[in-house]
Amino acid sequence: MTTKQKKGNFAIDIEYGLCGNCGACVAVCPENVLHLGTVMLTSDNDDCTGCKHCIIFCPADALKLLKRPGDGHD
Repeated sequence: MTTKQKKGNFAIDIEYGLCGNCGACVAVCPENVLHLGTVMLTSDNDDCTGCKHCIIFCPADALKLLKRPGDGHD
């Protein structure tokens, strides 16, 4: 059995009240963490490396980077 390895200890917090679902963040994410749905933006935080590209390019300032607690080996 294989398990998916996390790439980083970061998470993207999406403020849905601000997000216009424009896709700018999706286009610049090198890890393909963010995904546009038909109704809203979603994220697969296990792969977030904390590069902040999505935050820099978001025209609505709807994204925040959160540091998740590590496993003690940071």
